[in-house]
Amino acid sequence: GPMAVPFSNTHLRIPRGFGNLLEGLTREVLREQPEDIATFAAVYFTELLKAREESGLDPAEWGAKLEDRFYNNH
Repeated sequence: GPMAVPFSNTHLRIPRGFGNLLEGLTREVLREQPEDIATFAAVYFTELLKAREESGLDPAEWGAKLEDRFYNNH
């Protein structure tokens, strides 16, 4: 089944593509070592949204597809 994380006695489902999105951000944070991670993340996601609007591709959806392929081998 879907991954769940314990959170105040309930299990919350991790949305499709979320891990992939965070991995992308994490990679950039590690590469850039920004002073202000919150601002860096805001800029990163703003750029991501701009790219999504221009390409018509949702990076989270694309990430979820990659995750599906990776975990389900199809």
